[in-house]
Parts: sequence; C-alpha cells; structure tokens
Amino acid sequence: MVDRLAGPRDSEVWYEAAMRQRATDEVLRHERRVTRTVGFWQVAVLLLLLIAWWGASGRLLDKLFLSDPISVAGAFWRILVDGSLWYHLRYTLIETLLGYGLGATTGLVGAVVTWLVPGGEPVLRPLVLLAYATPKIALAPLMILWFGIGVLPKVVLAATFVFFIVFLNTAAGLAAVNPGLVNVVRVMGGSPIGVFRKVMLPSALPFIVAGLRITVPAALIGAIVAEFISSNRGVGYLINAASARYRTADVFAGIVGLLIVVLLMNAGVSVLERSWLRWAPRTRNPLG
Repeated sequence: MVDRLAGPRDSEVWYEAAMRQRATDEVLRHERRVTRTVGFWQVAVLLLLLIAWWGASGRLLDKLFLSDPISVAGAFWRILVDGSLWYHLRYTLIETLLGYGLGATTGLVGAVVTWLVPGGEPVLRPLVLLAYATPKIALAPLMILWFGIGVLPKVVLAATFVFFIVFLNTAAGLAAVNPGLVNVVRVMGGSPIGVFRKVMLPSALPFIVAGLRITVPAALIGAIVAEFISSNRGVGYLINAASARYRTADVFAGIVGLLIVVLLMNAGVSVLERSWLRWAPRTRNPLG
C-alpha cells in the first residue's frame, strides 16, 4: 500500500526537478547567447574605431598629430621589448595602487565614522562637497611643494581623486538604507554594531562598489597628472617626453599601456563585486 502511494509522489517530485533543471538550462543558454552577442558587437565596434582611426591618420589629420594604429602597435611593441614600458609602468602602477588603496580606505572609513557620529553627516557633508568641487589638478603643484618630487606626492594626489567619490558614494548608500528595516532589527534586539553590519553595510555595498569602480581611472589620472608636472620616471613622464620630441606613436603607446592597467584594475573590482554582492540578482536586459 505504501509503495503504491509513493509512486505518483515520486513522479511529481521528478517532474518538478526536471522542470527546474530545464528552466536553469534555458537561463544559462540565454546568458551564453547574450555574452556572445555582446562580445561580437564589442569586437565590431573596436574594429570600426580602428578603421576610422586608420582612415583619419594622414588623411584628415597629419600623422604628426594623429599616428595610425599600425605605427602605434609598432611603438608599443618596441617599448615593450626594450623594457622601457615596464620600467616606467611599474612606478605608475605602484603610485596608482597605493593612492587607490589609501583614498578608498580613508573615504570608506571616513563616511562610516561620519554617519555613526550623531550630527556628523549634516555638518561634514557640505564641507566635503566644497572640497570636492576644488579642481584636483590645481592641487598637484601644492602636493609637489609639500611632499617633494618622489613617489609620495603622486600617491597623495591619486588618493585625493579617489577619496571624495568613495566618501560621497558610501554616504549616499548609508542614507538610502530603509529606516523601517533598521527599526525592525533594533526591536528584535540588534545592537548598533549588529544593525550596521547586518543591515546598513549590505544595503550600502552597491553604492560602495560603484564608487570603487568609478575611481579606478581617477586614481590613475591623479598619478599621471603628478608625473606630468614633476617626475623623471613613470608613464606620465614617458608620454610627456615623447610629446616633447613629437613622437606621437610613442605617446599613444604609453596611453595603451595605461588602458591595460585600467582594464586589469577594473577586473579586480569586478572580482570584489562578485564576492561582496553574491546575494544581488543579476541585471537582465528587459528586451533580451
């Protein structure tokens, strides 16, 4: 009797599992199709840009001002093989990473402390916005005057580019937390630290990750600007020296090296995003 009753139930369970697996497989196939489509169009757009660049070089603009992609590729390979690119890139990379880490850490901690202190956020936020409105490039000569011409002023300027964005994004994320959810957790006996760790920080993480992603090129810009003004090494110095000698292909080759650094740093932020936001659903294209 038990066996006869178990048969239909087992069939229903098997059918539900099969339907779930089928739905999962369909989602995976759709995501693979979307990935292939996006990759195809990315390559197509890149090829179109390279063709347009090649067509404009020497035709619409003199090659002295706009080198062609083939010459840039040759210059990039030359400075890569002779070691000059890595020699200068490692200093820029050190300055960028140290500035990025310093700016992101101080911006995050500063926003959290400001938010936790009663009345701190409304008092400090206008001052931070005022300081953020100051052109950071104008601070570069002061950084060099205060800290010399070594690595430190490049790190500080890069950190300045990063700090304000991370601070403001973190503050915006904390302000966007649902107060009703916070009150519910407090009623259930949650401590202030527990409320912050379990409710406020997870809710603000998307804003924090967005700030970290936006500031990847900002940190590099800060380091390069400082190298432009006063440096005898670094990719900024390499580009500046090539520009002074009218070696346009070398200028673009240095820029390509910087783009590679930005892509690698952005990939690192993507890894952190997948680790920190495992609970967040993936954004889907409503037309896909």
